[in-house]
Amino acid sequence: MTGAYDAQLVALSIVTAVIASFVALDMATRVASAAGSRARSIFWLACGAMAMGTGIWAMHFVGMLAFSLPIALAYDPAVTLVSWIAAALSSALALHTISGPHLGTRRLLTAGTLMGLGIACMHYLGMHAMQMRPGIRYQPGLFLLSIALAVAASTAALRICFQLRHETILTGPGKKAVSALVMGAAIVGMHYTGMAAADFSADSLCGALEGGIGGAWLAFVIAGLASLFLLTTLLSSIYEAMPPTIRSRLVFLVVAAVLPSALLTLALVVLDFQRLRDLKANDQQNAARAIAAALDKDLGGIESGLRVLAGSTLLRGDSLGAFYLEAQDALPALHANALLLEDDDGRVVMDTRRPWMTGGPERSASVGALQLASAVAPTASGSAGVALLPKDAGNDALLDIAIPLPTEKQALFGATRLRARLSADRLKDLLAIQQLSPDWIATVYDRHGLVMARSRSPERFVGGPGPDELVRQMYTQREGLIDTMSLDGVPVRSVYVRSGTSGWSVSINAPLATLNAPPTTALAWLLAGFAVTVAGSLLLAWRIGGRIAGAVQALTEPALALGTGVPVQVPPLGVIEVDRVGRALAHAAQLLDRAQHEANHDALTGLANRALFRQMVQQHLALAHRNGNSLAVLYVDLDGFKEVNDTHGHRVGDELLQQTSLRLLAAVRAGDLVARLGGDEFAIALVQPGPRGSAKVAAKLVHALAQTFQLGELRVSISASIGGATVTSRSGDEPGDCDALLQRADAAMYQAKQSGKSRYVLAEV
Repeated sequence: MTGAYDAQLVALSIVTAVIASFVALDMATRVASAAGSRARSIFWLACGAMAMGTGIWAMHFVGMLAFSLPIALAYDPAVTLVSWIAAALSSALALHTISGPHLGTRRLLTAGTLMGLGIACMHYLGMHAMQMRPGIRYQPGLFLLSIALAVAASTAALRICFQLRHETILTGPGKKAVSALVMGAAIVGMHYTGMAAADFSADSLCGALEGGIGGAWLAFVIAGLASLFLLTTLLSSIYEAMPPTIRSRLVFLVVAAVLPSALLTLALVVLDFQRLRDLKANDQQNAARAIAAALDKDLGGIESGLRVLAGSTLLRGDSLGAFYLEAQDALPALHANALLLEDDDGRVVMDTRRPWMTGGPERSASVGALQLASAVAPTASGSAGVALLPKDAGNDALLDIAIPLPTEKQALFGATRLRARLSADRLKDLLAIQQLSPDWIATVYDRHGLVMARSRSPERFVGGPGPDELVRQMYTQREGLIDTMSLDGVPVRSVYVRSGTSGWSVSINAPLATLNAPPTTALAWLLAGFAVTVAGSLLLAWRIGGRIAGAVQALTEPALALGTGVPVQVPPLGVIEVDRVGRALAHAAQLLDRAQHEANHDALTGLANRALFRQMVQQHLALAHRNGNSLAVLYVDLDGFKEVNDTHGHRVGDELLQQTSLRLLAAVRAGDLVARLGGDEFAIALVQPGPRGSAKVAAKLVHALAQTFQLGELRVSISASIGGATVTSRSGDEPGDCDALLQRADAAMYQAKQSGKSRYVLAEV
């Protein structure tokens, strides 16, 4: 028994093999990269084994579903599941083998052999799932070759996977694509070699029909689900390999959302296309059956009428003239043009087209005519013989039907058969009655595959042979479907039915272009729509990602400015969440500035505290030493503050300190620094005071603080004792730190107090 392949499903199996190989290569990368973590390694090994095993198994199963025999086929679900398990275990072995740091020749050959045997086991288990009776026989040479190919393909795949285990889908897509094509070709070669090794007996039956699975739709479902699973696995791998940027994540999200739904939609469209094709094939089959039944009924009626005439009591040697008249009367009932009696030599004994007894017996016009069904003479079984007589001068083609006369009547006058001549348009009318689709072509074939009638261009093809492939298949199956070339040279899907009564066949051809045009157009529009959708979505995701990334990056500068004292201002960035973060940064900057200000300034007066004063003076000391500049420090102590504070209370004392700080600030330059060291002690750093600048400022301060203070309704008077120390470029080595300079200024201040207060004393360092 010879099988055939569905070209679409074969192509689908090849595509599935390449996709499975590509995913297998990427899974090898994931397993290798997870070698440092046992949990991650086990996770990716399991995912990789399922993905790789499912892909290889799907390719083999789709390839088997692409195969058809003249009998119905199905596959046992349990055995089919076991074949998938074999594929998954083989894939797990492969991925475990290449996950190690080294792959020696011995280990490679051992693992390749075991994996190849596993794949071969999966394939032949899938074949066994058909439960053929008698069992499938395999050609030893091709059988061993398929196993050798499986081992060779597995070994090569392991080697390729190991070499590319550190290449991700982003760093080495070209290498992985080429390697996937090589691996896919090897897997496909092994599968179809194994299929070629199978021999099916002519009387084979499929034992898995009851409760089994099968059909072209199942192939599309399996391939679609496997591709969806493989794509999901591949997307997870891509996610791991991509840099974690906002744009990349958004783009990945779009691809991950659109591609699976696109594949699912395409699969549904293909399945619906297949369903519509099956419905049209059923319509063709029903139309062919109807024509065959009408043909059998018509030819059977004519044959019955002829047999009634052949049994007439008037058909005897002495009353042949009476039978001639009876035959003339039967012509309208039989819709025949003529009735003839002839002998074994083809000589006409009676012809209703000629007057009775005019001339003697003559050779029938059927002798030498093109015999299109069976011999013009009746068959050995006694059934009617049918032929189509070609046109002659002035006459159309005629349908010729002959039946044998009863044996007792043949001896009476030498005639052996009764023949009816009918117009060949009779068959064409039978085709026209069915009201077929305008693009369908119905054809009637005789037992030898010769065209007896055709609904289109009968003058060109009636009398000639039908397409070889179609005729061969009509001989082996009573009903079926085949994609072939019509007599017009047009690719068609031909559905045929062979009559069990007459042995004639009726085929109805539907042009493949017509069948494929609607789904092809729908798929083209769908693919175009998906392409536009994906492109638009990717562009939108890219722009949105860029906007979000830009907004987030705009927060970098304000974040870095925290704590520097630079004002932090974050304008609206157009993203609510980012704007919230911006406002939080601005608020944090305010809090931090406040905390820093409180840490470096006196809470009562707002002046710098001792820590900030020391820090700033230390910086100016370094600049003074390096650049030859001068720096003066004035130490201010209030005279009489304690009496005011003790007499009028702390509130008055605090207010007095506040007004004192204002007078100190008013008396110095903007670049100078005023600090409260504690209690009623203040310090002033004068930058580049000049030769007499320190004395002028000190005198100004003494005068300013000697003025009466108005504290609400209370008027108080105090004074100040000021000591100063100056560092100049002539002072030699830089003093150790600010404290040393303050100590000198403090010592000078005590000299001023001892000299009578309300004055200043300057000491040079």
